[in-house]
Amino acid sequence: MFPSDPLQAPLWAVLASLTHARRILEVGCGHGYTAAVMASAAGPDCRVDTIEEDPDHANLAEQSFERRGLSARIRVLRGRGQNVLPRLKGRYDIVFLDGDWREYPGYIPHLRRLARPGSIVVTANLNPLFGGWGGRLPGKPAIQSYLTRLVRDPHFRTYVVPGEWHSISVRV
Repeated sequence: MFPSDPLQAPLWAVLASLTHARRILEVGCGHGYTAAVMASAAGPDCRVDTIEEDPDHANLAEQSFERRGLSARIRVLRGRGQNVLPRLKGRYDIVFLDGDWREYPGYIPHLRRLARPGSIVVTANLNPLFGGWGGRLPGKPAIQSYLTRLVRDPHFRTYVVPGEWHSISVRV
């Protein structure tokens, strides 16, 4: 588990402004840093749902949200993304995938359903495809499958950010 780069924090304010974000979904909470940044960037009317499989990480994130006064606006959903996503209802303005990239190909139908037209999907952890972290990470076929399907999906317009191991997609 690696926290998001603090230099990327301004990105969330830009995305929240572009989408007029009221609901944000994060898959892969870690210790909650990015969820807290997103909630703060989007303003007091925005709610964040964040999915976390590791119970210790989920507990730490909830404690962090409480200390920051954000617990009323951020909900930690415990479990694997592939198990929690099918149960979610409603549409999100921003979706951030920052979890187990080997599950990403299975997320695409849920992204179509949960992202409204105009929503932005940011995908992190594309490292296995681009040789990041020394190229020793498993999951290259899953990332290739995910990106190929996402780029070809008529419901999304996708850009892979060179050197950042991220993609940004707009739901059309």
